Amino acid sequence: MKKLFLIIAVALVAFTACQKQAQQAQVIYSIDEVYAQADSLIGDTICFQGICSHLCKHGGRKAFLMGSDESRILRVEGAKMGNFAPECINNLVRVKGILHAVELAPEENTVSDGLKHGENDNGCETEKKAIRKYFAEAVSYEIITD
Repeated sequence: MKKLFLIIAVALVAFTACQKQAQQAQVIYSIDEVYAQADSLIGDTICFQGICSHLCKHGGRKAFLMGSDESRILRVEGAKMGNFAPECINNLVRVKGILHAVELAPEENTVSDGLKHGENDNGCETEKKAIRKYFAEAVSYEIITD
């Protein structure tokens, strides 16, 4: 009886986990949505789409997908997957990939006369914070034609 209960419990957990993964895979994020929810999506394999504004000129290993305007561009690296096709440019591209974040050190804050900005030349607290940028590592992609 205990073995039967254990088998049913394991099967139920596996079924629930598979259902959750299937639901997550069905969600297709816009680039704007990726940026809005980025911190909760880091490390996850997600589907997203945007207009490909350009490809890396060194073989198309990177695609740059644009959101609703040019201020939201997500770099998508195809290193493991391969190159992006030139036909991606100016088309809607759907990508399945893993979202990553990179912390960039803030640039030194200076004013036009070369003096440091802030109290006692220490810089403003808001300007001393690291900048977080996002990029994705593509697993697959498709050009959406409809």
